[in-house]
Amino acid sequence: MSIDQKRQIDPSRRRQYVGRIFAAALMAATCAVAVAVPAPAMQAQAAPPSALRLERVVMLVRHGVRAPLDGEPTSLAREAWPVWPSPGGFLTPHGAEGMRLLGAYDRQRFASMHLLPSQGCPAPGAVRIWTNAVERTIASGEALARGLAPDCAIKVDHLPIGQDDPLFAWPGAGLPHFDAAAAVAAVSAQTGGPAKLIAPYGETVRALETVLGCDQPGPTPTCDLAAAPGAITVSADGRGLDLTGPIRTTSGAAQVLMLEYVEGLPMDQVGWGRADPARLAQLSRLHALLFEVYSRPDYIAPRVAGVLGHRLLAAVEGQDGPEPAPRLSLFVGHDDNIAAVTALLGVHFQIPGYGQDDPPLGDALLFEVLKDRRSGQRYVRVLMQAQTPQQLRDLTPLDLAHPPALLSLTPPGCIQPGTGLCRLADFSALMSRRLTPTP
Repeated sequence: MSIDQKRQIDPSRRRQYVGRIFAAALMAATCAVAVAVPAPAMQAQAAPPSALRLERVVMLVRHGVRAPLDGEPTSLAREAWPVWPSPGGFLTPHGAEGMRLLGAYDRQRFASMHLLPSQGCPAPGAVRIWTNAVERTIASGEALARGLAPDCAIKVDHLPIGQDDPLFAWPGAGLPHFDAAAAVAAVSAQTGGPAKLIAPYGETVRALETVLGCDQPGPTPTCDLAAAPGAITVSADGRGLDLTGPIRTTSGAAQVLMLEYVEGLPMDQVGWGRADPARLAQLSRLHALLFEVYSRPDYIAPRVAGVLGHRLLAAVEGQDGPEPAPRLSLFVGHDDNIAAVTALLGVHFQIPGYGQDDPPLGDALLFEVLKDRRSGQRYVRVLMQAQTPQQLRDLTPLDLAHPPALLSLTPPGCIQPGTGLCRLADFSALMSRRLTPTP
């Protein structure tokens, strides 16, 4: 399934259910891989040194747990996929509660760092939430707001439902400086094409075949997903990319299986009882391979993340349009937005329970701006925060003693040695340089 297909939702469903509701990353060998930090160390790292004061935070958030998208579950499965009570692509009540728990944790953490008050409502204009104009992002923003500031009616802003928001655009949505034929050539040259991308994951693909049951004799032919031909081509309308073959097939299936688990379905319904957490973490990498085509390549990342990246950078620098940026800015979008921005930064990541570079449900990329009280120097710290699959499945209450996973991301060429911090001026120069699209 292509990224544009993942974004498509029947407009009538949007209207019916709305009430329920950033040159490209140089993927060099020196790019840092984020490592999970044990809980006690996470808390020590989360608190800035006494000379530093947290001035503002900018967050890029993926929406919470949703029902599978129409057409996302593969028909190769031998048995029927579970039926979800929520419409395809919509945030589930379980997903909304998971986002509320994250919001409540963020309020505790930011209050402990004196960014927000510990009690009552934040000052007017202190928090700004902007979401993509689809149900699951709007509903996720609303749930985050309820957790951040219960009964404070923080406004969640977005364009009219169904309208394309350039902040969260994808190949095929009229991206600036995007030439589909040039993109196909550039992505194919950089990645070697779909067959080369998936070749290291033969064992993982076979594990998926076992979960699907399609490797067993039955009324339909047995499957050999890795052997299926794959291609990257210009889409029929000439505006985007089409991906065919095993990455498209396995990516969607792997995501649906993870959705079943984090939604809390009984284990006999998670991959028909053939998928445990370790298997899901393995299969999660197959979902991330989609972004190796649509989000992370050098030609793609600065275009997918271009408008969003400039907006994030402006907020980090302290501007929100003509006004000063709020203390806390949240932008709620999708997994491909996270993938493109992390590629732009030149970093990889892995949250426990997920595969490398697979953005978890509800994860957040944080840009924390800290000011040295003695020198006046400002720094940026880049983090990724997400509930583990188990925390999300169980809707585990989060607090400073029981936090979500927290990773420190270190953009190469920016971080000051031994600090985990990047000077704001260096961060701005890095992002501005990488936001410039390659020919």
